[in-house]
Amino acid sequence: MEWKVRGIRGATTVEENSVEAIKDAVTELLDEIENHNQFNSEDIICVFFTVTSDLNSIFPAAIARHRPGWDKVPLLDLQQMYVSGSLDHCIRVLIQVNTLKPQSGIVHCYLRNATKLRPDLSLKGCL
Repeated sequence: MEWKVRGIRGATTVEENSVEAIKDAVTELLDEIENHNQFNSEDIICVFFTVTSDLNSIFPAAIARHRPGWDKVPLLDLQQMYVSGSLDHCIRVLIQVNTLKPQSGIVHCYLRNATKLRPDLSLKGCL
């Protein structure tokens, strides 16, 4: 088996636009993704976070940077495109990692109200 670059997706929501709420949600989401996909920070190529325009208290990357080994990981925050009727108070992530796992072995984690975004993936392991 050879190493491949794989993308791991995830999303979560918060009840309010506060530093504490966003920290709790981002930490929970990244914990779930790491636990289900068993990679370490040296395997990470880069991480993209998007947030809806109603979240502006703290950058998710600033939270991730405090995780063990993540201080050297390339992290980027972006604002999610607005689409009428879309989920608000939402934080999304795309983590690109080097892994031996096949695409079918990747677990994407959608938590809280974000389970509505991909109910097909939410059932795979992260609820």
